[in-house]
Amino acid sequence: MDPSELGARPSRHRPRRRVRRTASPRVLLTPRNEENPYLPLLKRSLEDVGVRIEWLRVEVTGSQTCNALLLPVELVRERLRGFNIIHLHWAYNFSWHWTRRLPAVRRLPRWWFAFILWLAEAIGYRIVYTSHEPLPLSPVFDDDIAGRRPILGRASGIITITEAAKRQLAGEFGVSPDRLHVIPEGAPTVIGGIARDDARGRLGIAGNTPLVVMFGRLDPYKGVDVLLKAILELPGEIRLAVRLLGLAAIEAFAETIEELLAAVCATGRDARWDRGAFSDEDLEVLLAAADLFAAPFQWISNSGSMRAAMAHEVPVVVPDLPELADVPEDAVYRYDRTSPDGLREVLARTLRARPEERAARVSAAREWVTGWTWHEVAVATASVYEHALRGENMIGEVGGRVGEIPRVRS
Repeated sequence: MDPSELGARPSRHRPRRRVRRTASPRVLLTPRNEENPYLPLLKRSLEDVGVRIEWLRVEVTGSQTCNALLLPVELVRERLRGFNIIHLHWAYNFSWHWTRRLPAVRRLPRWWFAFILWLAEAIGYRIVYTSHEPLPLSPVFDDDIAGRRPILGRASGIITITEAAKRQLAGEFGVSPDRLHVIPEGAPTVIGGIARDDARGRLGIAGNTPLVVMFGRLDPYKGVDVLLKAILELPGEIRLAVRLLGLAAIEAFAETIEELLAAVCATGRDARWDRGAFSDEDLEVLLAAADLFAAPFQWISNSGSMRAAMAHEVPVVVPDLPELADVPEDAVYRYDRTSPDGLREVLARTLRARPEERAARVSAAREWVTGWTWHEVAVATASVYEHALRGENMIGEVGGRVGEIPRVRS
């Protein structure tokens, strides 16, 4: 009954409704890897949409082991400064190489990584994890599957770059789909302004000789040795030059590359390796001169080097890995990785392809690789942070599909 019906004045004071307040995301980004363009672009874009974000300081000393052991102090210090989210991308800085020679302590880095995640959660951080690969491209722990379980279990939000990676984490690692959110990379940066003839002159490419390139981390997963062996099997009448750009972390593998390059040169073809760190300008010159980016990946789910080549309108050759299923068929030259002649045949076909066919694939690749802006990536990532702080899954909260993130055009 309304109080006015009894002659009483209605109360001017309604019961207070408790409002659930959520702190603003204050994010520590780790590891600090500014050589990979992905993380600096992500950090800058998140700052542009108002997220307070800093690198987690993990390089206090010159020792990776000491840095990892000092990390609890850094976590407490940054928590007292108000940071409440750790956004982890890779765990390679928890790899203590000296333990690999000592079976009794090989598990210590993996256990320490699990302890750090537990500690971070215990003192009030939410953990967001971007899974660039279901498993590391190069070994980190004594058991990388076991090493992956703590982060997959504790993360309040897990981001993958592709739908294929999401399916793999859900299917093979048992991660609930409502914790997985697909946020592709933003469009690669293209500086441009370098004329093709000038670039080819700087690289010493003779005339119209087709140039096949590969760049970035030249480790076994990228298949540079597989590429060079396939080139050695090409018919002699197919003219081409080869340029490699980047570091090879494994010395024995680097020696294999050098031997194969010498064998390619012995066939009369021009093959060189600019071994070491390279600048943005070095990469722009390489891609301005290139006719083909060939990467017979042995295992990978997302490649920054492939995306950069696409953005620079260089045709791309990749294997038919299930992890690369997100890449449109008409955007690449794909080959059967189980066929011993698959790579050789696609190289020959691509180098002989008509200009209009190559142009169509280049156009499709560029459209795909520029499908997301970095502004959209930042807005979507910020949404994951906000839901992580509220302790909510994003299913049903945004979009109509599981894990769908709102996209905002700049």
